[in-house]
Amino acid sequence: MIPEFHYHVNWRSPGVHPGHHRSARQGGGYEFAGHTLLTSNPDPRNLDIRATLHDPFEQLMVRTFRQRSAIPVYVVADLSASMGFRGTRSKTELLAEFTASVAYTAYRTGDFFGFIGCDSTILQDMLLPLRWHKGAAPELLENLKNLRPRGRSSDGLNEVVPYLGKRKALVFLVSDFHLTLDRLDTLLKALVRHDVVPVVLWNSAEFDRLPSWGLVNFEDPETGARRRLLMRPALREKISVSFEKRREELGQICALHGREPFFLIDRFDPDELTRYFYRT
Repeated sequence: MIPEFHYHVNWRSPGVHPGHHRSARQGGGYEFAGHTLLTSNPDPRNLDIRATLHDPFEQLMVRTFRQRSAIPVYVVADLSASMGFRGTRSKTELLAEFTASVAYTAYRTGDFFGFIGCDSTILQDMLLPLRWHKGAAPELLENLKNLRPRGRSSDGLNEVVPYLGKRKALVFLVSDFHLTLDRLDTLLKALVRHDVVPVVLWNSAEFDRLPSWGLVNFEDPETGARRRLLMRPALREKISVSFEKRREELGQICALHGREPFFLIDRFDPDELTRYFYRT
């Protein structure tokens, strides 16, 4: 069973397709928008007697309403080599589970869904065009589960803006965010047109489940550099503190650009993501 969560946005959708979200367009909704002439909006069911009597030109006035509209929803995923880490659980498997939930939730909400995967460039075989998907795009999810990321960087994230279109979209930006804060700041500035939810996908084996003593081999998957360290309590604590500091830094810079990050560590809890939307 695919987990489902609930999301909402604080901006009005400019979309023409009916949906769940507040809209900037007039239509057959329930949100009062104002009055206009009957000749401009010939629907006598919305005739407003009070407004008509107060009109200085004695013209028939009708109420107008805003419709509810659909929005575009994207998952933009970092598929560079660091996302191939396998600890307590494969990052790509967790990404696939998260993507399935977003796709299914968008379908249930009546929104359009698209997926863009990147490493050093946009991966054309990891693109799912924006459309209304009935279900959770099973072919894409299977590709994600079987993916063995090998890209040497996540520079392709800087190329996604043209793929997102001109309409404002809800964008789940999924990465382990092992990039410099300057690069992250540049990326979030480029995505300023959209409502970006940074999803930080980490594995506790990277920082929390290290041994207190013993030789541990570390490898940078994107550069291939390897290093063997004698793990000891002081070094273990230093690594843990550095990740906690990184968590605070990500929180600060993402909040400056609109939304705090959502941390996805080891497992996906749809209820926690629902709570995230209702407290931000």
